[in-house]
Amino acid sequence: MSETQDNTVIDAVLSNIEVINDIQTDDPRIPRIKIYIENAIDEIKLYLDIDDIDSKLTVIVQKVTQNAVTKENYEGTKSITEEGMSLTFSDTDLSPYFDLLNQYKDGLEENDHRGSVMTFD
Repeated sequence: MSETQDNTVIDAVLSNIEVINDIQTDDPRIPRIKIYIENAIDEIKLYLDIDDIDSKLTVIVQKVTQNAVTKENYEGTKSITEEGMSLTFSDTDLSPYFDLLNQYKDGLEENDHRGSVMTFD
């Protein structure tokens, strides 16, 4: 993925995370959240064995990032209950999205022309 594409995805996801969590642009957590976004992008690229993140995958990047923000102070914890609210964390960040990622991957495998150039003379 090019630097420009990375920055576009990072900026879009960061903007959404700021809105969802009511975070101001000068919040000291922003650098950490950017790391979470970069990690989510890298994990998805590794899982799918791709070099570029398709815009269709941005929603998964956002959800993985939001999960990281939610469990920020609970690293290593499987579940937590506070004042009647219960949270259970997955063993891996991507496991809740395996169905979607596998559907995307199947679509790539069905495309016989992936990575090739075709010309019509």
